[in-house]
Amino acid sequence: MRESLSLSASPIPTTRARRGAAGAAMSSVLLSAVLLVAAVVDQAGGQSLVDHAAAVYAPYGKEADPNLLYGLVYTVAVVDALLSLLVFRAAWAHRRSAPILAVTTVVVTAALAVLLLATTEYGAQIFPPVWGVLALLPAAAGVVTSALLLRRR
Repeated sequence: MRESLSLSASPIPTTRARRGAAGAAMSSVLLSAVLLVAAVVDQAGGQSLVDHAAAVYAPYGKEADPNLLYGLVYTVAVVDALLSLLVFRAAWAHRRSAPILAVTTVVVTAALAVLLLATTEYGAQIFPPVWGVLALLPAAAGVVTSALLLRRR
């Protein structure tokens, strides 16, 4: 009887917990894709990002480089997506490193989002806040993934 009590907590997580963490990680990937698609649509269509930057730089006689602006947004989206895919793969395979990787991914993706939110020049934000908020969404899904992975430890 004593032996059965010591083995009552199963070290192997349930399939449901693994699916939940992997699903949350996949939602982070999809939210990164939303940022990427929004940037592509904006660059191909309205170019609101370029208009905002032009308004920031115009009083100083400078021009914003649209390739640099969109390149930064694309880089943030791709890095977010790739890191989230690593977390998804680790969570699905039930690797011991999955919780650590998930927390690290949240920190990196949140830092990249803060980069878009807090970048200023000439006392004004270069990126409109909507781009920073879109970049924060994968980090929010990463927090859920981290919580699910840490809870099952």
